[in-house]
Amino acid sequence: MEKIKVIFLDIDGVLNVYSHDHDQYGSQFHKHLVENLRRVIDETGAKIVISSTWRYAGLDRMKEMWEKRNLPGEVIDITPDCTYLHNEGLFEWLDQVERGHEVKYWLDEHPEVERYVIFDDDNDFLPHQRGNFVRTANNINHPDSLDIGYGLTNECANKAIRILNG
Repeated sequence: MEKIKVIFLDIDGVLNVYSHDHDQYGSQFHKHLVENLRRVIDETGAKIVISSTWRYAGLDRMKEMWEKRNLPGEVIDITPDCTYLHNEGLFEWLDQVERGHEVKYWLDEHPEVERYVIFDDDNDFLPHQRGNFVRTANNINHPDSLDIGYGLTNECANKAIRILNG
């Protein structure tokens, strides 16, 4: 089985910070943030798994958007909706189901993953995932951040490359 590297990619707060120019998929992503993602992919060979709420449009739609917008890398999957954990009684409250559970479930199903990184502006991940997490918020000191420190900045890209390349 060939080993792969994976980027779990949130979109809003990572590539899309404030709404501008729209197409049939929604708000266009900020070019310099997309270029930072391109550099991570070019330097690591990582594949993309969409963990954003944008995934609810479906895998085919995400792949189509990636191609039409000429975005970097290859979208190979989307993370599952883990609300079933609440529905099955494993969590009392729906808001106890965190994005980290979705990442864990996806990774459990894909033993071929050698290394992974998570890009997200929220930090609802499991303790053992923290070392693979690159937060794209509260980075006001990053020269290429947007608004109040959002976006996949150059420094975020550098951290992800270190994680993915070991």
